[in-house]
Amino acid sequence: MNLMGAQATVRFITLGCKVNQYETQGMREALARSGVESAAPQTRRAEVDFVVINTCTVTEEADRENRYWIRRAKREHPKARIVVTGCGVVRDRKQIEALPDVDLVLSNHEKAGIASRLLGGCGDPALQEDELRPARRPYPPLSISRTEGQGRAFVKIQDGCNHACSFCKVVLVRGRSRSRSLKDILEEIKRLRDSGYKEIVFTGIQLGAYGLDFPQGQKTGLAGVLEASAKIEGIERLRLSSIEPTDVTADLIEALAAIPQCCHHLHIPLQSGDDEILKSMNRRYRSSFYRELIARLRSAMPDFSLTLDVMAGFSGEEEEHFQNTVRILENTRPLKCHVFPYSRREGTRAARLENVPAQVVQQRVRRLIHRAEQMGREVRLPYVGKEIPVLVEQQKKNTGRLQGLSANYLKVCFQGEPGWVGKIVPVKLLALEEDVFLGRFVPAQ
Repeated sequence: MNLMGAQATVRFITLGCKVNQYETQGMREALARSGVESAAPQTRRAEVDFVVINTCTVTEEADRENRYWIRRAKREHPKARIVVTGCGVVRDRKQIEALPDVDLVLSNHEKAGIASRLLGGCGDPALQEDELRPARRPYPPLSISRTEGQGRAFVKIQDGCNHACSFCKVVLVRGRSRSRSLKDILEEIKRLRDSGYKEIVFTGIQLGAYGLDFPQGQKTGLAGVLEASAKIEGIERLRLSSIEPTDVTADLIEALAAIPQCCHHLHIPLQSGDDEILKSMNRRYRSSFYRELIARLRSAMPDFSLTLDVMAGFSGEEEEHFQNTVRILENTRPLKCHVFPYSRREGTRAARLENVPAQVVQQRVRRLIHRAEQMGREVRLPYVGKEIPVLVEQQKKNTGRLQGLSANYLKVCFQGEPGWVGKIVPVKLLALEEDVFLGRFVPAQ
């Protein structure tokens, strides 16, 4: 390792959600400003000075994956210093620090200062008094000017969560909601616009809580962020990432329908379609609320697309509860479902409850995936033959085809020019293969 001669290099390994991806880019840019060069994403055994692993802790499997990547990073880069950060270290910091391959552990609120910590020799000062009190911290000051990929850029506007779902560790590791200033958000969007991005995807831990922590009289909600962002010339699409059902307000629906740049797609976690299970999960809605919300969204935006998360095998789930979940999926007809098994998390209230047998859980996961795939195809098929604008995100290496997304989250592949990546072009949808449309570019008349 040579930090004083040749330029120092860093490899990032990012696990988990879009917020982690954003924060990795923020750390990458902070290090670049201090002269630390990022290694190419495909780097494996090439020499690097640091490997930064941005961890996740949403499930037990995520925790196992964190440790796998720590071991693998040391095998692939034996001379590098291994830095571990992210949600996976907040509750288990001492255990991570004790791992022989780890040189430095950084909590989420320490990510913005990563350059000084790495270039200072990975020294680890004594644990601060507020280390276990994330709710007391201000919004973390990371920012970006570009992102991985082309066409769409993620902008983090909020951190933390005000909910307390009985199965979830997020509030334990991210704290309560803190919002980013509207001024900072708009400045970042302009930087991304200047870098060529056409679509902005707003992300956060509890996105719909944006602005609730601002002083009285200074409150700007999510609808206000959309309205202000839509005034930035050159941004053609505004999209929201995952948002809780109870955070989709009448004002937000009105803004989504009225602002031309807003994408008519939302990812709204369901988790369960059974009221008894929702209550046990400490979710703040019931199945009828979810059904009525989706109906209101489709009434306001006829081309609205829904994607969602749904959990199988939560503690106490019987076959009747499971069938209620299937029924609400059939009623709301999502374009895509992220189906996952319940994962017991230490420190949560649900960890004290009795688990459903693993064999039953896996069977229900398979049944949900099968039904979700059927519904997704049924939702997509009516679009065959239609012409839609597609934001081109990449050229597929194996086929040479361009791939992109419609405003309502339809994935499309078609033949075109590499120079179209990052642009919005008209495409006629000719056929559906699994969950991807095959299309044809429509030249201007």
